[in-house]
Amino acid sequence: MNVSEQNARQSLHLTEEAANRARRAVAASYASDLLILWGFVWLAGYLSLHFSLEYGGRIFGVLDVLGVIGTFLICRKWPIRNSAAGGGISSTARRIVVLWVVLFAYAGVWLLLFKPTSAMLVGVFLVTVVMLGYVVTGLWSRGSFIIWLGLVVTGLALFGYYVIPRYFNLWMAPTGGGALLGTGLYIHIRWR
Repeated sequence: MNVSEQNARQSLHLTEEAANRARRAVAASYASDLLILWGFVWLAGYLSLHFSLEYGGRIFGVLDVLGVIGTFLICRKWPIRNSAAGGGISSTARRIVVLWVVLFAYAGVWLLLFKPTSAMLVGVFLVTVVMLGYVVTGLWSRGSFIIWLGLVVTGLALFGYYVIPRYFNLWMAPTGGGALLGTGLYIHIRWR
């Protein structure tokens, strides 16, 4: 069977288009919900830090716990691999879960080792750790949107920390939380 070069290119193009549509469908189904959830958590959390020195950290902590619970509830929808030996979470989903557990374990170790001198330094450190997780997740899933989101929010956090440190939390509410929320809403609306 002879296949022309043009037919081979066309087949490859169709295969790439199908893979892109599949990635977008997965992102619309799972990533958008997680981004919306964490966008609200960051928006409310950073606003609470800015407007309440006494209770802001506790409020953000409660929001983080609620975010983790919400994340587990959303992740229950992840694709399940069926096999003769039984189902299980897909290998990509498993790698992503392990990445986040290991990343936060290392973040805890780094905090103990480097002993940041201010709450704002801890905050910008944790933002960059989370955004590293986004970039790695994007690399694994071939999701350029999540790579760019991680890089942009990292840049915005560094700008806030170095250029407007007095307003860092107020800056991170719309730029960090808003970026997550906006990306999640965009994916939810445009990719479904």
